[in-house]
Amino acid sequence: MRVYLSGLSFWSSLLRRLAPPSGGKAYIVGGWVRDMVMLRRPARQEIDLALEGDAVRWGHAIAESFGVPVGRVSEFNTCKIDVFHEGVLVRLDVASCRTDAYPVPGGMPVVSPASLYEDLYRRDFSVNAMAFPLEFPLQQSLLLLDPVGGREDIARKELRILSSKSFEEDPVRVFRLFRFQERLGFRPAPLTAEALETSRVNEYFMKASKSRLWDEIQNSVGEDARCAIVFRWLTERPWGNVLPSLGMSSPRRARVFSWDRLMIHERYFSSMGQFWKEILLLLAIFYGLPRKECDRGLRLLGIPEKKARVIRETLFPERSGDARNKKVRPEIQENLSPQRNFLELVRAESKAPEFWEKAIVDLERRSADESFLKGDDLVREGIAPSPELGDILAEIRRLRRKGVLNSRDEELEWVRDRKRTAEEK
Repeated sequence: MRVYLSGLSFWSSLLRRLAPPSGGKAYIVGGWVRDMVMLRRPARQEIDLALEGDAVRWGHAIAESFGVPVGRVSEFNTCKIDVFHEGVLVRLDVASCRTDAYPVPGGMPVVSPASLYEDLYRRDFSVNAMAFPLEFPLQQSLLLLDPVGGREDIARKELRILSSKSFEEDPVRVFRLFRFQERLGFRPAPLTAEALETSRVNEYFMKASKSRLWDEIQNSVGEDARCAIVFRWLTERPWGNVLPSLGMSSPRRARVFSWDRLMIHERYFSSMGQFWKEILLLLAIFYGLPRKECDRGLRLLGIPEKKARVIRETLFPERSGDARNKKVRPEIQENLSPQRNFLELVRAESKAPEFWEKAIVDLERRSADESFLKGDDLVREGIAPSPELGDILAEIRRLRRKGVLNSRDEELEWVRDRKRTAEEK
């Protein structure tokens, strides 16, 4: 099968800008290929590239051709590059073809250089295990390489793992299964469904890489179908009986719906201070759990300790801190406001839905209020654009939340007093 690039001028011109690798064959792989087979167009502004050779070296050449720096380089010889093409930000993921071995199930893999075909066979699902060879200069069409039958699974709308031990070796793939189910509207193939049940019974989830689980939670929060993905977590319960109280219930469903609504209005709530999407989701899910089960869940899902502390301080304030100091730590207190406001909203959701609607309307009105100071106002007061300007705006927001500053005039006077004090020094 060949896929023609006619009608895809944006991607054709971007691919022509890629620097050719100095050694090894290059390919387009992953979701870009899947979407081209399914939709005849990529669904996202991102593309995965694979090289039978040194991917990081090629990544530096690509970055130089676009005039941008190379982003994160991983221990697996991969790198990320953010480029602007025709005014659009595109993420390039560049990786060396490799095989993965899991000496410890659920642990980080041991990787070895490999051919493209070996690389495709180690991937999560057949629909993500297809490739287009890249030719330099770029041709008018791309030849599909599909050694594992991904195209047939797309036609069947099935997600098929490539090994019966896929979830045992890497339990994080269970979360990826739920994410792709909702994004693509596919169902698990029989082999996948059987392996999922085996994973649940044998509690493979307990061995999952915590850092990669946290990455997957963040990826899920960024999906358009984030609410449905979370419902998959709660109904499928990949953690089995390890967290017996963490499942689907009517109150929890209502709280997740509230969280999803909050994401739509993120720009309003984020003006209130530190805004962590994942923390708000975990508050919606963990609210009502016993303290010990909440702690166990935070550890199981690999929640970073800084964020886990905020969740504990919010859900169990009367038991916060250690035996010597029961007060909320200042750095935690500073970040609690949006989280606690949301918690009050989700508490009220099941009893008074109109409270949620009123809160959104009030917050939208307050955020749109032009009486509050903006960056341009500070510039007119003689404060040059700089990191200091951002610090001043952040401090104004903090004082606004605490009720110290309640009008534009009060904010202007505070800024002028601060400026005079700085000049006197």
